[in-house]
Amino acid sequence: MQPLESSSIATEARHRRRERPLKAKLTTVLLLAVVLLAITPSAALASFSPSTYRANLQAAINHYRVNHGLCKLKVNLNLQRAASAHSGNMAKHHMLSHSSYSGISWSQRIRWYGYRGSWIGENLAVGQWTAKTTLRAWINSAPHRANLLGSHYRAIGIGVARGVWAGRWAYYITADFGGP
Repeated sequence: MQPLESSSIATEARHRRRERPLKAKLTTVLLLAVVLLAITPSAALASFSPSTYRANLQAAINHYRVNHGLCKLKVNLNLQRAASAHSGNMAKHHMLSHSSYSGISWSQRIRWYGYRGSWIGENLAVGQWTAKTTLRAWINSAPHRANLLGSHYRAIGIGVARGVWAGRWAYYITADFGGP
């Protein structure tokens, strides 16, 4: 019986020696995972794509307009550049305003970027929003809804930038509308 017990003890000792490196490896992997999670604010932020966000918001706006008997809006590059520049400016300066940090009004900015249509409008949002929640917030606000349902609008430009708002990461969203 003794040899079996000693054999059993020897086997347990060998097993423990194998477990120690495995435990150390698992501990290291776990620590690395915790560190990575701590430095990454959110999966949504890490996977953020401005072009996807713009496309999703434009599709949601167009769906809303078509359901109200209006035409779909087409992307206008001048409006797109104006909206993108403004979202970047707001994110850089942690502000939500139709005027830029340097005081340029929204209409001056749209004209400066080359849009010449007679009708212009602008909607803004900031926060941890999806395209659908942005649209929902605008629908629930009479002035924003008026821009969404403006029958004179034919074009849109959407800008989205990541930044910080009230101490948390956020999306700064600008939608510039234009008509003939």
